[in-house]
Amino acid sequence: MSSSTIVHLLCLLTSFYATQSFTYIIHRQSRTALNLATASKVHILPTENDVTTAVHSIVTSAAKSAIASRGHFALAIPGGSVLKVLTSLEPSWDVDKMTLAFVNHKCVPVEDVKTAIEAQARSKFLGRWGVTTNVISLGGTSDGEKEASDYETKLKSLPESILPRDGDGFPVFDLALIGVGDDGHIGSLYPQRSEIDVVDGPWVVPAFQKDPPSISLTLPVMQRAARTVISAAGKSEKYPNGKAGAMRLAIAEKSVTPKEFPACALRESAVWILDEPNGSELGMGLSSVEKAVGDV
Repeated sequence: MSSSTIVHLLCLLTSFYATQSFTYIIHRQSRTALNLATASKVHILPTENDVTTAVHSIVTSAAKSAIASRGHFALAIPGGSVLKVLTSLEPSWDVDKMTLAFVNHKCVPVEDVKTAIEAQARSKFLGRWGVTTNVISLGGTSDGEKEASDYETKLKSLPESILPRDGDGFPVFDLALIGVGDDGHIGSLYPQRSEIDVVDGPWVVPAFQKDPPSISLTLPVMQRAARTVISAAGKSEKYPNGKAGAMRLAIAEKSVTPKEFPACALRESAVWILDEPNGSELGMGLSSVEKAVGDV
């Protein structure tokens, strides 16, 4: 066989495998990330207090159900407004049978109450709940790559009796509470950045949108929780309708993509619970706490 023939065959093989790999990636992304049907589980409640009541009921129900069925409750939380909601929750389940992880967290010392979600959670409610262990902590450095790798290692070291896996090997939290930013970011997955594209393999990625960096659960981990809940409530003088515009883009805008507005990738997997101002651009009627809780 001549050298030119060998080169030609090598080129054909390279082209074939490149095409197969590309096709596989597209298939994985379309299955995991790019489902842009309008969200079907959306509840607009009259007041901010109603949203808080609904979230409290959902957390309590998820905890009791998980503990009853498999002996443990795996919960993932972000920072921001979700911490405020959890601050007024009084747990009625055995918190010693709960493991808490963070949807995202800045790469800062974990005891820094000004910047660390863990420190804020401990000061706002974990201390009152009596939670001293079973919190998956960061190392407390500013090294985003190392913190993400170490955090994933800690999650993977949990047995499936604590943190179940699905058929693809991804973790399945019993409940993931997710916050949405005005720009559509979820966790620390920001628009137009490569972190939102990670849909096959890693559970945790470093995110360098800001300095210091953060770690974030990847999109498929957020999507595959047994229950994923996004809540938005409250308003201010600067934002008289809260995050109404962001909620419309995340829930109903047909032209938006996850790359442009990451929250829209959770349309079908999440239950959305908003108060009236935050749901004001959706053109929907009011729901009730009972219906919202029942949809989870």
